[in-house]
Amino acid sequence: MSEYSVRINRALNYAQEKLPAYVELEEVAQIAAFSPYHFHRIFLLVVGENFACFMRKRRLEWSAMELLNTKRRILDISLDAGYETQESFARAFKCYFYTTPGKFRSKVKSPKDAFLGLKSAFEIQIGELMKPEIIERGRFIVIGIKDDYNSPDFSGALSQWEKFWSRSYEIKATNINCYYGLSVVPTKTRQKNGCSGVFQYLTALEAVDGDVVPKGMDKLSLPPQKYAKYTYEGPVSGFQAFIMRVWTHYLPESGLEAIESPEIEVYDERCRLDSHKSEMDYLVPVKTNEVS
Repeated sequence: MSEYSVRINRALNYAQEKLPAYVELEEVAQIAAFSPYHFHRIFLLVVGENFACFMRKRRLEWSAMELLNTKRRILDISLDAGYETQESFARAFKCYFYTTPGKFRSKVKSPKDAFLGLKSAFEIQIGELMKPEIIERGRFIVIGIKDDYNSPDFSGALSQWEKFWSRSYEIKATNINCYYGLSVVPTKTRQKNGCSGVFQYLTALEAVDGDVVPKGMDKLSLPPQKYAKYTYEGPVSGFQAFIMRVWTHYLPESGLEAIESPEIEVYDERCRLDSHKSEMDYLVPVKTNEVS
C-alpha cells in the first residue's frame, strides 16, 4: 500500500466517522497531511471521484441506514443529511438508490432483500445479474489482526488495515502479495434485519501449521469449503457496495444458501489502491448440496 493511499484512507475514515456532518475539504486535507490542492488531485486518482461527490454519496448511504434502523421521520433524516427539503432529499435518494426513501424503507423489510451493516457503503441497485463461480478451497490457515465491532459496521476497518499493514512483516506468510479480509456476520443479520451481536473482522495473511503467531494477533484455520466467488472490478472504494449487492441481489437470485462460516475478501496483485481499475474477489461459503 502506497503512503499516499494510507493517508487518503486515514482522511476517509475521519470524514465517515463524522457523518452525517459536512466536513470541509481543507479539514480532511490536513488529516491526510496534504495541501487542499494536492489532496483533491490525489483523492481523485485513488478513489475515482472527487471528495464532494464521494461524501454526498456517503451521506445518502448514512440516511439509508437511518431509514432502516430507526423510525425517525423522513423529513428529519433529510435535514440531518444536509438537504433543505424532503423533496430535494427524495430526488437525490432516488437518483442514487433507484427508489424513493419511503419505498426503500418498506422494501428491505423482507428477509430476501435485507442486510444491515456497512453503513458507510450501503447501496441497493438492481442491475444485471452476476452469476458466481463455484470454487472449492482446501483447508487453509491465516494469521492476522482481529477486531470486534458492536454492530456490523466497517467504519473502523480502514484503521484496522493500517495497523495490520504496519505489522504484516511479522508473519511468515506463504504469499506476501495476497491479503485477506475475513468477516464473521451472523446469517440472521445478513438476511433478517437483525443488527445485534458482535461483528468480527480479521485482516490476515495465509500461513502454515506451526507458524509462530505474533503477539496481539490471531490464528484461524478454515476447513475445506465450497464458495460462491464474485469478482469485483473498479475502485477499492466501491468494493463494500459491491458486497452489499451480492447479499441483496446476486446471492438471493442465485438460489444458493450461505452457511455460518467466514466470508473472505481477497486482495491480491490485481488490487491497486492507487487505481480505479482494481479487481478483488469476494467468497461466500455456501451449502454443498446447493452447488453439487
